[in-house]
Amino acid sequence: MTESESRPAARFRRAPRAEQPPAPHAQANFLESVDAIEAFLGHATSGGRSAFRRTSPSYASGSMAIIRAAALFDTAEFAPFITDTPAEVVTALRTMRNIASHAGYRAMNDDLFWVTLTVELPPHIASWRRAAEDSPSH
Repeated sequence: MTESESRPAARFRRAPRAEQPPAPHAQANFLESVDAIEAFLGHATSGGRSAFRRTSPSYASGSMAIIRAAALFDTAEFAPFITDTPAEVVTALRTMRNIASHAGYRAMNDDLFWVTLTVELPPHIASWRRAAEDSPSH
C-alpha cells in the first residue's frame, strides 16, 4: 500500500464564497436598526449630562443604544455594512452591552458611558449608515 492509498481522500472542501451584495431585506433591516440606535441616542443625550443619571429614562435609552449597536455585530447579514469598524470599537461596544444588560449599571463608568454616547458612537453610526446607503442593493 502506498502512502497516498493509506490516507483518506478529503471528502469535502469548503469553497471560498463569492462576494455578493447584501440582500435588500438585510439592508432595510440594517438601516432600521441604525434609525433605532440614533433615536435611542438622541433621547439619551437630549437633556445633557446633568439629566443623564442611572435611574433616568435617558440612561436607559443610552443603554439601549449600546445594546442595539453591539447587536449589529451579532447578525451575519449586517456584516457588509460594518466591515470598516475597528475591532477595538466592536470589543468596547460588546463590553458595554454586557455591563448594561448583565451586570447592571453598578459596574458602568458613567463618565465614560456619556463620552461613548456623545463623542465615540455618533461617527460610527454615520459611517454605518453611509456604508448601507452606498451599498449596491440600495
